[in-house]
Amino acid sequence: MTVSQAAARIGISPSKLYQLVTRKRIAHYRIGGKIVFSEADVAAFLESCRVGVVTPPVAGPRVRVKLKHLTLR
Repeated sequence: MTVSQAAARIGISPSKLYQLVTRKRIAHYRIGGKIVFSEADVAAFLESCRVGVVTPPVAGPRVRVKLKHLTLR
């Protein structure tokens, strides 16, 4: 896969992809001075950028705590 194809697959510009290559953030091959990517490496990079979903805790019963002169809800 070429730089332009990989950039399109990831959804970034080719120049941004070159920056990732320079910083060694994405696996790639150099063949005869040309940079190419495997489909698996592009998929692995996308997976490494995944941000998980955090679900809020289930609301339990409200508990009142009494401290001498304060009531907290």
